[in-house]
Amino acid sequence: HCLNNMVYLTECCGYPISIFFIVVNEFCERFSYYGMRAVLVLYFRYFLLWDDDLATSIYHAFVALCYLTPILGAIIADSWLGKFKTIIYLSIVYAIGQVTMAVSTIHDITDANRDGTPDNFTFHIGSRYPKREHWMDWADEKYDVHTHTHSSVLSLQKLLIAQIKMVLKVLFLYIPLPMFWMLFDQKGSRWTLQATTMSGDFGAFILQPDQVQTVNPILILTLVPIMDRLIFPLIQKCGLNFSPLKRMTVGMLFAAMAFVAAALVQIEIDKTLPNFPSSSESQLKVVNIYNKTLNVTISPNKYLLIYSFESSADYMTLDHQDITVSLNTNPVITKAFSLIKGGRQTLIIPSNPTLMFVNGWTADLNITNLDSIEPSATSNYTLVSHGKRDFVLRHGEQWCEFSRKFGFGASYTFLIPSTVFSTDSKTEVEDMKPNSVHMALQIPQYFLITTGEVMFSVTGLQFSYSQAPKKQAGWLCTNAVGNIIVLIVAELGKLPKQWAEYVLFASLLVAVSIIFSIMAYFYTYIDPAEIEAQIRKEQGLEPEEKEKETLEMEEKDEGQKNDQEVKKKQDIRFVKIRLCWNMLIYTL
Repeated sequence: HCLNNMVYLTECCGYPISIFFIVVNEFCERFSYYGMRAVLVLYFRYFLLWDDDLATSIYHAFVALCYLTPILGAIIADSWLGKFKTIIYLSIVYAIGQVTMAVSTIHDITDANRDGTPDNFTFHIGSRYPKREHWMDWADEKYDVHTHTHSSVLSLQKLLIAQIKMVLKVLFLYIPLPMFWMLFDQKGSRWTLQATTMSGDFGAFILQPDQVQTVNPILILTLVPIMDRLIFPLIQKCGLNFSPLKRMTVGMLFAAMAFVAAALVQIEIDKTLPNFPSSSESQLKVVNIYNKTLNVTISPNKYLLIYSFESSADYMTLDHQDITVSLNTNPVITKAFSLIKGGRQTLIIPSNPTLMFVNGWTADLNITNLDSIEPSATSNYTLVSHGKRDFVLRHGEQWCEFSRKFGFGASYTFLIPSTVFSTDSKTEVEDMKPNSVHMALQIPQYFLITTGEVMFSVTGLQFSYSQAPKKQAGWLCTNAVGNIIVLIVAELGKLPKQWAEYVLFASLLVAVSIIFSIMAYFYTYIDPAEIEAQIRKEQGLEPEEKEKETLEMEEKDEGQKNDQEVKKKQDIRFVKIRLCWNMLIYTL
């Protein structure tokens, strides 16, 4: 009676009470990981000022390390601390890393790991890997009948060999799988950078580039039950053999289609982006805040007519660095400049007149949210949030105000004349047009990649659990390898257009999915539990006491015949719950 009460108190919903403590730890770890990962590439790009390729490379190096460090956690858990102490100690290490990052604002790509999870891979991968001098069946010959090895040890070795055979059979199918993750994890890097060149104005709310990633977990939480309860059963009722490996193949094709959709969106974005200079070119815009129209000559053969308080139509692209600029003033003003290769510069013709790389007001001028601007000087660009913003110009007791609605990605220069307080006039120069392609166009590619994830990732986890011993799982390694591939491509395979890179990735995944489908065609499904039970029976691993059990115990055993099947269903359910749990945390 006491024993039954103890079992009742240590279980809830068919799971041990300790599971719920691990779930709380998992919630905190996932919240921390996804919260940092969502903005990491933007931090690299806009705060550390790295270019897109370097930011992408370091981002995927970070993700790859996150999926590789569980191997170290497995070694620590199996050979030193044990599973639960590893969770506690490495969670403390995790927390120290996050506190350090928050205090110092330094993103350390080596502290974020996934050791604090209940995943079997993390802590058990090494539990059945004793060192062997021979390989596979050769190891069986080492413990033949002529040795003096104890029979129980011999039986365990045979069981281990059988388990390794099963896991190697699955690992062979894992070879093409990193290509899927190579595409999937780019939604946190390339797709986020793509969103920075788009408009997130949805009217009722403003969506930031890093927030568009929440479309993925929202779709996951929606599509998993739809696929599981509606789509897959409907396919089965149609008499189609939609096996797990076929689902994974279709999932890879969906991911490839997602990148084709991303390429189409990128083509539309490229049409709206300004033409920036190459590394051997320079770009120049001339702004005239002199009170007369001027003819501007830029050597050797550029001629401009610029009215007062206006600018040249757009940035001129020059293939030479050294220029000479002449103004048709009296006397003529000529000045030589050396432009920066690969950059954009604005040449100001102030009210003096002279030439300088501007405030047409004759005294210091204070502008709301900006520092004081001296006469005939310029301020640095100031970042403002999207939407309508108010500005106040003030000098002593004089002041005026104006408003402007700003779009995503736009850049403006305001020319302030000396008559600004009497006429309330100012001129606006648009240095860069606002983003015109809407972020909503990314939703189809997110839908396709999420559909592919449901078919590939969820099914892949189920397949791995059902076709190999759980103690020898290695699913996360495919994710790590995929991120390493992205890192290599971003550093070495630099294509001139981003849409071309998307098409390249999609083509590679289509080719890999064809190879994977051929491999899947020749794969024979097995039942690891049945094979292990057969080996245990042949080797006599069942305790002899079973032969002496009472009728009461036999009835109990009969009630437990289906335990393996129930446990298998629980494992699959756990996989789905854990995935949905992670997606919910990601959404938060």
